[in-house]
Amino acid sequence: MNPTSVDNKKEVPEAIAIDVTAPTDSKKEVLLESTQVVSGEKPFFKRPSQRSQIIHVVVMTLLTAYFIWMTIKGSSKNGYIPATLIYIFIALRTMAKYVNITRTFYNPLGKAYDATIAKVIGAIPEKIRLPLLALVWFVALIVVAVVSPVTEVGNVVQRLQSALGVFVFLGLLYVTSSDRKSIPFRTVVVGMVLNYIIALFVIKTQAGVVVFSNFSTLIKNFLNFSEYGLEFLFGKGLAHTYFVINVFPAIVFFCSFISVVYYFGGMQYIVQKMAWLMVRLMDTSGAESVVAVASPFVGQGESALLVKPFVEFMTMSELHSTMTSGFSTIAGSVLLAYQAYIGDLTPILTACVMSVPTSLLVSKMRLPEKENSLTRGEVKIPETEEKEANFLHAAGNGAAVGVNLILLIGGSLLSIMALYACADFIVGFLFQMVDGYDTFNPSPDGKPVWVTIQLILSFPFYVVAWLVGIPKDDCRKAGEFMSMKMVVNEFAAYAGLNAYAIGGVGFDGVYKGPTGKFEVRTIKLLAFALCGFANLSSIGIQIGCLGAMAPTRSRDLAKLAFSAMLTGTISTWLCAAVAGTLL
Repeated sequence: MNPTSVDNKKEVPEAIAIDVTAPTDSKKEVLLESTQVVSGEKPFFKRPSQRSQIIHVVVMTLLTAYFIWMTIKGSSKNGYIPATLIYIFIALRTMAKYVNITRTFYNPLGKAYDATIAKVIGAIPEKIRLPLLALVWFVALIVVAVVSPVTEVGNVVQRLQSALGVFVFLGLLYVTSSDRKSIPFRTVVVGMVLNYIIALFVIKTQAGVVVFSNFSTLIKNFLNFSEYGLEFLFGKGLAHTYFVINVFPAIVFFCSFISVVYYFGGMQYIVQKMAWLMVRLMDTSGAESVVAVASPFVGQGESALLVKPFVEFMTMSELHSTMTSGFSTIAGSVLLAYQAYIGDLTPILTACVMSVPTSLLVSKMRLPEKENSLTRGEVKIPETEEKEANFLHAAGNGAAVGVNLILLIGGSLLSIMALYACADFIVGFLFQMVDGYDTFNPSPDGKPVWVTIQLILSFPFYVVAWLVGIPKDDCRKAGEFMSMKMVVNEFAAYAGLNAYAIGGVGFDGVYKGPTGKFEVRTIKLLAFALCGFANLSSIGIQIGCLGAMAPTRSRDLAKLAFSAMLTGTISTWLCAAVAGTLL
């Protein structure tokens, strides 16, 4: 795999061979050599092995014949568009084995861009481009919030309330920045524009609603295939009322599937091209852009495996950005769990996509770049040191990763929930000894209710909930779930929201609808605000994962972890507030 470079004339080795026992400076020299410019263009035509050619011809002939027959017979069916996109993707990846895609596709596309959009942008004086873009974003944010009709989800005042939250969160990042003078204005402005465009497309356009709704259904149905493996092991009729049964099989299946996609190079290609776009638009480094794009797919820690050779040599700002990206979103493997709690996967998917530019901009505001990055302007995804023998080997390795992941999740949940319950008991005991009880959540039988950590934290989080755009009457209770997400984890927060406001006291995968205890707007905005791994227990997970990849940076990771967790939390709030300006 040869990533596209800035001038389309750079070539990076397929894999970067690094002697892990060599001194740090020697390893860094290998990486530096891999980023140097190689003169001359790549050949237009390529010639794979004869065996590969035969396989490609057979596979593409069969796929093309099927695609033509499908077009004739099933173009009106729901699955036609996804099937077409998959066919186009496979065809392009196969074509890339024979011709230079950069010269046949990307270069002409770049020339078309230069002749149209670039000319329009170039006509604007460079000094006012970004300020003008920021002004356009600000005007659009306010105008759309004001002119949108009143619905059961929101009114003008509530949308302006969310708009205020957007500026407060950005202001908080600015005030707490490690170096306000070094904040990259381009990264922040372009990141907020991309964030807003994504939310606008999904929430305000019919096309966006249809696309993300269909995508949500597709993902839900896809992850449900894990039930076949579950039935094989335990038989049919297994009660789907337990977290372990509903979530863990989907995680193992998803990890196995993603590993197979990685084996064929599909995931690297998608992540690489999306990261290439982030580098060009937001002026971030290649390594941190790859991690930001990959995080919604594979989650915190694992996303950095795509750029493992570079982790040891990342700048402090890049390390902070890498950790923030993991905290700012969730992983695809747990989507099914959250969908069952909320009943609608669309806001969660939207939050995941919005997190890509948002995590980069918030991290660069908190800890701006002041060092030289090895991957500045470059997008490189080195191949792994050991490649699987075949796709079955890849599937097995992915399943093993999934098993390790569910053990880590299960162990973390068990310990954190037990520790939280213990701490909750101590707090409640101390309060009841001085006749302090919870008067906000009365018991049905009239007995005194002990004070909890969740109740105490709900008061400072009341302000955050209001800034996100949640109606005033729901803010304190919403603050309970937002605080639980940070102190415990998002699983517990979504489960609590489900039990209180959606009418499900157990995890049965059935959406029962609002109970009336929360307004619809509150439920939707909490779906955004809780959608991230930013919690205290995840700090240990990230330090462990990244520290294993770069043992020499363990001290730096520990130093940055808490800041990255708080920044990732603000990223989820910012996404929720932007969505609130449109709902």
